[in-house]
Amino acid sequence: MLGNTFENRFVKVKVVGVHTGNDAEISGGLSALNYILEKNLSGVNCLAVDRHDTANLAACNATHKFRLLDTADEQNLTDNLSGADLIFVAADSVWENIKVVALTAHCAKKIGVPVIFIAGGNFDDAEDEIIFDALIKLPSKNFGADAAKIVQNCIEVVTLDGQPKLDVKSFTDLVRECSAIIGYGERDGKNAVVKAAKAAIEHAETSADNFKSATKILFNVTAAKGNLSLEEAQKLSNLLKRHAPRAEILFGFAIDDWLVDKVKFLLVAAVQ
Repeated sequence: MLGNTFENRFVKVKVVGVHTGNDAEISGGLSALNYILEKNLSGVNCLAVDRHDTANLAACNATHKFRLLDTADEQNLTDNLSGADLIFVAADSVWENIKVVALTAHCAKKIGVPVIFIAGGNFDDAEDEIIFDALIKLPSKNFGADAAKIVQNCIEVVTLDGQPKLDVKSFTDLVRECSAIIGYGERDGKNAVVKAAKAAIEHAETSADNFKSATKILFNVTAAKGNLSLEEAQKLSNLLKRHAPRAEILFGFAIDDWLVDKVKFLLVAAVQ
């Protein structure tokens, strides 16, 4: 399940941002795309979706833009999502445009690859209306920037060098085969690894009450070389076990020397 593979470096990710805000302003889903595009991530294709308001789509910097008015539009979106290894759908204030969000997720699910839904604000009432494989909950405040960070780190997990390394198949298989929760934490300075891990656990627990019943957890630390030892990884595994005692724990390490003393921690938990 672990290892550096040639395929990891050429992961194709498609991110769909859905407009759900007021007509007068660009919403979280489209804002997330603008943040992602600023990062110029390799292998990432951004697609913007709305139903009626072309002005909001115009404010998004994504090249591919779609209005879902009929079944032909839905088929066009599905065709453009083809070829991805992993799909993210990002939407804030979901109830504001629930039909289009649900249609977008449905189109993504047709591709047959894992669909990770990034939801902003109060999502509980809308959860049963939308199809996805893994869920990331974020507050509406700073939704676009935070969503972009998580997408970037998910890609780093499977593309950056590291040892041991979570490969793309391990990541996508876990998301595809079960209900999954994703937690994210980012910290710097003294004890950054543990602080980032605790932030990711808190994020996962906030997203779902059943995190403690997780049966498997993949976690990844992205940091500068030398910032994680096998002893520290074992301590992190023990920390996760205290929160999810039944879980099998697997871990990976991605090297990014540009982070210096900053640490990113991503966990993917399979839950009942």
